[in-house]
Amino acid sequence: MSENRITLALSKHVQDNFWLYIISLFCICTGIVIGIYSVKYMGSFERSDLVSYLNNFSSTLKDGSINYQLIFIQTLKNNLPLILILWFLGLTMIGLPAILLLDLFKGFTLGFTMSFIISQLGTKGMWLSLIGIFPQNLIYIPAVVISSVIAMEFSITILKDRSEKKWTSNIWVRITSYSFMFILISSFMFLGFFMESYLSPNIVKLLMSNIGA
Repeated sequence: MSENRITLALSKHVQDNFWLYIISLFCICTGIVIGIYSVKYMGSFERSDLVSYLNNFSSTLKDGSINYQLIFIQTLKNNLPLILILWFLGLTMIGLPAILLLDLFKGFTLGFTMSFIISQLGTKGMWLSLIGIFPQNLIYIPAVVISSVIAMEFSITILKDRSEKKWTSNIWVRITSYSFMFILISSFMFLGFFMESYLSPNIVKLLMSNIGA
């Protein structure tokens, strides 16, 4: 019975915010495309720095000296601030443009990273992207989209209620419920953190040992 209620609630949420989901996905997809094309127009200096970093990363995996704890901490730093910023922007009345820009940026970083690795390593880079980057983003991207929609919905609600002078009604209950949704999303993202920190490095290492780095 509870599962049916959850399913119905999720279905209603998606239906009520269908266009917000479309806009958020569009921004992420646009960011991915921009990221892919920006690799072609990189300067030689920036490209050499990134190639050096990629080579160092490959050497680290070859040597077997993988610092899982450091990777996990870095993964948290790369992803949790984004969710926290989305949460904060949802509490403001002018957060919508910034939320969409963050979606664009998230898509850009994903498109740029995968495109750069493929451009430098060819077929090996394609496999590296599919195995080392793509899996955790199957969790990150939906989490960012859902967070963005929830934040935009809450921001729009603030605007509507403020114009109708109803914003003070159950304000802390609504903020608590809103914040709890972000806590759930962050908890879901920990599955991606685990994959990126502990599974992906070993899979990439195995891939490199089989096909060569």
